[in-house]
Amino acid sequence: MTADHAAHPHEEHESRYREGDAAAWDRPLRDTELYDPARRDVYNFIDETKVRYLRPMLPPAGNAIEVGAGSGRLLIRLGQERPYRLVALDYAPYSVRAVRENLRRSALPGDALFGDALALPFADASFDVVLSGGLLEHFREPGEVIREMARVLRPAGLFYADIVPRKVSLYRWAERTRMAHDEHLAKGIYESDFPKRAWARLARESGLRDVRIVSAGVYPPYTRPGFEQLLWRYPGFFRALDGTPVADVLGFFYMLTGRK
Repeated sequence: MTADHAAHPHEEHESRYREGDAAAWDRPLRDTELYDPARRDVYNFIDETKVRYLRPMLPPAGNAIEVGAGSGRLLIRLGQERPYRLVALDYAPYSVRAVRENLRRSALPGDALFGDALALPFADASFDVVLSGGLLEHFREPGEVIREMARVLRPAGLFYADIVPRKVSLYRWAERTRMAHDEHLAKGIYESDFPKRAWARLARESGLRDVRIVSAGVYPPYTRPGFEQLLWRYPGFFRALDGTPVADVLGFFYMLTGRK
């Protein structure tokens, strides 16, 4: 699941599901989830921000998997950066449909599989890049998922996760009251409030080294008309705030990296 899963309230039909149900995430594909890198929306801005951050760290080739892939857009973008064999895994039917459609749109080869992030169906040390986007914050015990991701990562391979915690941020300012009183993004979808340092600790405890976590995403509130135009008009300004104390306070997601 990608940042667009966590940035906005979910559809009303999801309210009947129990926490952790795959069906809580199932719904029709949204236009914003379809691969179109020319579209100047917040999701492509975020994807491009992540790729810029990861580019110097990427292995030159090998296998790459996105766990909890959502639409798989970030995985596909990394596949355009390097000649990776792409694998996307999710337990929600809509996600597998979205990834397959986006692989078709990008003309990149890859596989989209149903699977459980807590029990990845792969041997140890199978992948050179293991990533997730907007996944870990939806587990009460995210260390279990990080350990599984680290297990399938090859020595010297790159681990990456972006995390959208339940915290006050400028972008999600309209949700601050809900976040203060409710640990669920929607019925069936838990949202963790782990602080930045806790995520880094979990990564280290999972056997990862060179762990680094950066606050990012100091963006205008999504309720402000024209906020996306502002992002694309002044991209350098907004991206310069990533990794600063301002982002620690007002950013809405973390970028967590490590090596096996």
